[in-house]
Amino acid sequence: MNPSTVLSISVDINRGRKKVQVNKGSSLLAGLARNGVFIPSACGGNARCGYCKIKVISPDTPPTPPELALLSDLEKKDGVRLACQTKPEKNIAIEIPEELFSVKRFSGKVLRKKMYTYDILGLSIGLVNPSTIDFRSGQYLQLKSMPYDGKEAVLRDFSIASSPSQKNSVELMIRRIPNGIFTPWAIDVLKEGDSISFSGPYGKFGATNTGKPMLCIAGGSGMAPMWSILQDMREKKSNRRIHYFFGALTQKDLFLVEELNGLKKELADFTFTPALSNEPADSDWDGERGLITEVVARIIPDCSDYEAYLCGSPGMINACLAVLKKGGMKDENIFYDKFA
Repeated sequence: MNPSTVLSISVDINRGRKKVQVNKGSSLLAGLARNGVFIPSACGGNARCGYCKIKVISPDTPPTPPELALLSDLEKKDGVRLACQTKPEKNIAIEIPEELFSVKRFSGKVLRKKMYTYDILGLSIGLVNPSTIDFRSGQYLQLKSMPYDGKEAVLRDFSIASSPSQKNSVELMIRRIPNGIFTPWAIDVLKEGDSISFSGPYGKFGATNTGKPMLCIAGGSGMAPMWSILQDMREKKSNRRIHYFFGALTQKDLFLVEELNGLKKELADFTFTPALSNEPADSDWDGERGLITEVVARIIPDCSDYEAYLCGSPGMINACLAVLKKGGMKDENIFYDKFA
């Protein structure tokens, strides 16, 4: 047979762990998904997010121009490539993180929509197929929107806000992105009872089991993984010392305050400190004021004995890293999830 007539090729994953057939010359991201192997991607395969990294073992595959800006020099040298840009013409061997073998595609129905604030939606999804999910607190899902108003379907990542013990449904927190595609659909178009699909769970973020005191810092929808972690620790009757700092602009940006203050009675050693950076000076707010990093540095100037868990925008994360390191915290004790 003439090689040019071969329509599919073999993909060896993790040295024989799994072998699948994909269309010759097509994106590995799509081809693997059709075979039940889901690689995270937040841009629909357009080489913008850089999430869909795989390692190509053979044959040698030079990076494409779109990959150059998304891969470090070391990654390029080690054969790391983007699955969306890898379009093999012959059999290929790759490596992916082992945890991706447990990722599944789910279908569900919207059980409930609730606006926590003017721009943060609480979304509860009941699982249909499969009907249950296993995940670790701190992990995330990748949701798919439906086309609307001339806008195409897109994929976006959202941390799970519910406890891992809640297996028949998942809860998410979705913050509106002005002029976005996905979040206006989720907030304004999606209705209770509608069908929705997603894949997951993804990610390695989550609490360790070292027993060290935990310093948690979040802002906005960064609340989601923290709320999942805290619910899980409450159910497991954890005795770890936990101080949770939540940064917001004004009082209208705060939510779950009553529930979080209630954890003081349910966890052995829990402190919740919300801080507002743009609250009017003459308001009735009597809590902490200022940037969340300033508040953390003031209340815990020496954080060398803690582990830090950070969730929020890249700017917030970077500012927190500087403050924590100044306070004596080592890199290996800092865990974070940057929200785009």
